[in-house]
Amino acid sequence: MSGKNALMGDGWSVVAAGAVSLLGAVVGGLAAIIGTKIGAEKNADAVLQQTMEQARTQRSQWVRGQRAAAYERFLGVWDDYTLARGQFHFERPPTYNNFQRVQELGGRLGTAAFSIRVVGPESVATAAEQVLRDVTAMRISEDVQAEWDSVLIQYRETNDPQVQQRLVGIAEEILYRGSWDQAIDVLAQRQRFLQSAAEALDGP
Repeated sequence: MSGKNALMGDGWSVVAAGAVSLLGAVVGGLAAIIGTKIGAEKNADAVLQQTMEQARTQRSQWVRGQRAAAYERFLGVWDDYTLARGQFHFERPPTYNNFQRVQELGGRLGTAAFSIRVVGPESVATAAEQVLRDVTAMRISEDVQAEWDSVLIQYRETNDPQVQQRLVGIAEEILYRGSWDQAIDVLAQRQRFLQSAAEALDGP
């Protein structure tokens, strides 16, 4: 029996050793798998962070480009409006064509200011809207305002072409005698807008 027990003992030793070896291989394999998974996750996180950072950078560049284009458009229309307004005021008597040009560019200036409101930021949008209010402002006397209101009501009721022409005449005189002769400090307005725009484009 002792020989048999010895053989069985040796067999179990071999089995046990094999089991330990197999367990070691399994544990080692699991460790390798886990290590690979952790490495892959870290790598994936790094790639994701890099991708997100690139996306943020690209978006920031895109926004900056949109803002720069909107600011440039606004300044261009502002210059055109200033020139048209000046031409209207210096030409006597004022002509309807110049009046229409001023009105058209005033509308375009409003559109350009709104486009800045869309792309931002708030500081530049506020500066642009202040410019719009100031450079297109009209100071109308009470008697002229009363006449305008009366003729406008009459035109709405009758749709009479002669009444319409009277409206045009009043509008031309309002524009001619408006705030231009007591103009705001345009250079200061320009400087404030440009400073706001530069800060927005230099920022994050």
